Amino acid sequence: MNKSLIFPFFLLGSVLCAAEPQTLFFAQENAKEYTRIALTIDGDQVTGTQNWLPKQPDGHGAHGTISGTVADGLMRVLYEYTIEGSEQSEEEVLKLDGDKLYIGEGQLLADPKNDAHLKLQDPSKVVFKKALTKIPASEAKAGTPERKAIMDAMRVPVSAEVGQEVVFTGTVRISGSWARFNGHVDPVGGKPKNEDIAAEMELDFFALLQKDGKGTWKVLHKGFAGDIGVVEAAKENYPKAPWVMFE
Repeated sequence: MNKSLIFPFFLLGSVLCAAEPQTLFFAQENAKEYTRIALTIDGDQVTGTQNWLPKQPDGHGAHGTISGTVADGLMRVLYEYTIEGSEQSEEEVLKLDGDKLYIGEGQLLADPKNDAHLKLQDPSKVVFKKALTKIPASEAKAGTPERKAIMDAMRVPVSAEVGQEVVFTGTVRISGSWARFNGHVDPVGGKPKNEDIAAEMELDFFALLQKDGKGTWKVLHKGFAGDIGVVEAAKENYPKAPWVMFE
């Protein structure tokens, strides 16, 4: 992986000034590799994930998280990642410009106190060459027809599984003809008599859906889980689903 520093700075704009937190997705892919970044911007704070993966069969890639703050019209973050089993971190710079996210590149130096941490030598000399393109994705708000249609699609199979009517509380993300729900399921009319089902409902619930040619949402994969197992299974079983469904 190119060890030029990626220290994220974002130009302030309407996105960063929004009252509600926003999650944005960006990607770049070529014949050799892909880079994917998911960002949640909340006031002057930013968090997210960043993944880089070569397309060689034996490529390990780098997978990690980013976190930082907005200052002086820019956002600075720390990228903490795992590569080939090693834990490392870098200072990074990103610049948001329209539907592009630019990764700043500059000279990185090892921290004398921690050689697994790389620091930006001179932030003023960072250049923005590598651009990631925004991936269309939105959160379906409560009360919207699309969210209701997705909830209705989940309600039938989940109510049948639980043995009584259920309600959902959580987030719905849509990208193209795909959607995902992440949250909780609660029974209507009291706790289920089946203790196993009642115990499962204490866990998080994930569902992957797709809209068919007639515009009807269908549940492809669903389940309760206390870990990432359900999400990983959905990713494996439906490789054509956009990666933003699993972030």
